[in-house]
Amino acid sequence: MAARFCLLALTGVVGALTLAGCGTLETASTERAPVAQSGPGAMAAASAIDCGSFARHIEQLRHAAPTDTPVPPGSPARDLVSTSEEHAEADHGSEVEEHPTLKGLPLFSAAPYGLSKPAGWQPWTVNRNKLPTRYSLTEVDRRMVLHAEADSSASGLYVPLVGREPGMLNWTWKTRDVIRSADNSQAPREDSPLRIFVAFDGDKGSLSLKDQLMYEMARLTTGREMPYATLMYIWGGRKPEGSVLSNPHTERVRMIVVDSGTRHTNEWRCHRRDLRADYRKAFGVDPGKVVAIGLMTDTDNTKSRAESWYGDIALD
Repeated sequence: MAARFCLLALTGVVGALTLAGCGTLETASTERAPVAQSGPGAMAAASAIDCGSFARHIEQLRHAAPTDTPVPPGSPARDLVSTSEEHAEADHGSEVEEHPTLKGLPLFSAAPYGLSKPAGWQPWTVNRNKLPTRYSLTEVDRRMVLHAEADSSASGLYVPLVGREPGMLNWTWKTRDVIRSADNSQAPREDSPLRIFVAFDGDKGSLSLKDQLMYEMARLTTGREMPYATLMYIWGGRKPEGSVLSNPHTERVRMIVVDSGTRHTNEWRCHRRDLRADYRKAFGVDPGKVVAIGLMTDTDNTKSRAESWYGDIALD
């Protein structure tokens, strides 16, 4: 308990971000605070693309996909634990299991029929006291996708990757439920029906003393190394699309709202993001190598339910 309290004290809680609303009619006398060029308060570019183009691009990537080969233990890609609230609510007694590091992301659409769990995607939990979200492969719209069901729960899947230069991240997702009470800048309401994480390597020695202490505390309490920085794409409840938010537990995690509200519920949304540009927008500096990608559907803070689907996720 003392270790958890110290970690919370180190990370702190970021207050709610004040963002300008969309669609406001302004007169010549209307004054508005300038939008930040990078970091929390910045606005990222839109990323929704035509899903037909997405499908064709994924098919091209499938034919050009590299052969996955494991690398020795000790890679910084091993852990995707600096997301959301896990290092603030870590399971102190859990044992870390080593997993092979891959060159690319296994595609859900390429999974054999009858397989219940996606090969190559490793499970991770926030802590043992939280209910896990249920993930399973299922056929939707004549293709295999990942089905997520959360009921006051939080857990995810991730792929540790051989370190690679940031490129374009492509994915498609759909949700039945939007968590209207969620506010991703506030720890007590930090939930989302859909999230994709990208973990980056970097020089941890260059971090502030506060961040280095936080990283050491996370290592001691979870047995895992935190990535240098994590970029997260989310489906928000209230924040406008393009909003850049700081995670309420650590500024080493930044979130970009790519879908928001109920306008596009129950329909597939396809996205293509420039990781290098988004990292600059979120952190204000150039990124290191990508070392892991993960996903999570979580409703533990708002005690709500969400049913969502993840289609293929690909990095090129």
